[in-house]
Amino acid sequence: MLEYMFSHSFFGLCAWDLPALIVLIAMIVVFAVHRHNMKKREKDFEDELSDRWADSSVEGTRA
Repeated sequence: MLEYMFSHSFFGLCAWDLPALIVLIAMIVVFAVHRHNMKKREKDFEDELSDRWADSSVEGTRA
């Protein structure tokens, strides 16, 4: 019984704990990168929209 527990549980960790931890870390990294890219894309879209509004208001005052 003791041999079974030692071979299947080393330092109190299950055999699936390390792969699960690696997957969790990978998911957190992917989420962080996706969020960063999405915030950058959103800022670029807002800048482009404000430029278009500024251009349309300038054209509107000329007419």
